[in-house]
Amino acid sequence: MAEREERAGYALNGYRERRRRRRAEDTYFGSSSCLLTSAEEGVDAAELSRRRIDVINEAEAAGMSPELAEMLYDVSREEGLDPLLAYELVRSGLGVSPPPDGVENAPAQPTTDKYMPEWLHPPVPTDDILRERMLRMSFRRLRALLEEHPEPEEALRAFAREPDVGHFGY
Repeated sequence: MAEREERAGYALNGYRERRRRRRAEDTYFGSSSCLLTSAEEGVDAAELSRRRIDVINEAEAAGMSPELAEMLYDVSREEGLDPLLAYELVRSGLGVSPPPDGVENAPAQPTTDKYMPEWLHPPVPTDDILRERMLRMSFRRLRALLEEHPEPEEALRAFAREPDVGHFGY
């Protein structure tokens, strides 16, 4: 438990440091309401694209695979969580445990006509499905805790105390 709370502290410190470094160049990273992506309303597509590239490049520079970095960014946006906070959470290794049954209940691949080319419906690797599911579960839980707790420290510590949260590799 103490190790998980310590990792949550590292994630929050890393997030604050990244926001502090970016504050001068980008007002988006300047307020605490940015923990949730609702602060992006009114931001144009070019700015959102630049932010996406910045976060993905930073993740790749830290040794994260390009596929995971892109998935992390896209899933965090879909789940309404600041991508920088999501990045720090993944970097800390904390996450909601994977489902014990793996991806048994993952959506089946669409049935295709034998004459239809495979590139229209390429098979999705099971690891990617499991990784995305873990990211979504973790980001949803953290977002709910951020809405419940006024301070991000409290939300991250509450996240670390959850019984199904542990140190898992994405």
